[in-house]
Amino acid sequence: MNEEQLDRLYQQIAEVVVETIPEAWSKVILYGEVVEGSQTAYFYYFPQGTDKPIYSHEITELFTVSELEYTEKWNHLVGFIQELWRVFKDNGQELWTNFTMVFDKVGKFNIDFNYDDLSNNDTHERKTIWKYKHLGILPKSNSGKKHLEKYLSTLD
Repeated sequence: MNEEQLDRLYQQIAEVVVETIPEAWSKVILYGEVVEGSQTAYFYYFPQGTDKPIYSHEITELFTVSELEYTEKWNHLVGFIQELWRVFKDNGQELWTNFTMVFDKVGKFNIDFNYDDLSNNDTHERKTIWKYKHLGILPKSNSGKKHLEKYLSTLD
């Protein structure tokens, strides 16, 4: 697989995220998912000087960023994530279903690919567990609490 092509895509993904964030930030944790016929992406970022993350889909509510502008950037992000998936597919690599990318302001970067079959998984359950694992965020809803309890019981 062409490492330069992968590096370019990682860079493009990070650039779109950075362009989407309307304030100074220190760290980003991004979730990207591609399965046949479906894809999604969202991220949390930490504003400079705080340890309270901001959810990407709340940017238009918290800042003067139009829905149209945000949606255009989100579509670019999803497009780059789909392209990354196609590169793996075209090169005969094992196809991941989702990944977590973490990067910070000083250039530290990490990406963790996941190959789990997501066809029988509940989206809300996946997101609840991901938020807990990567951000330490506990669910507020009863269903989220049940998902997390079920997940934690499998770790024993």
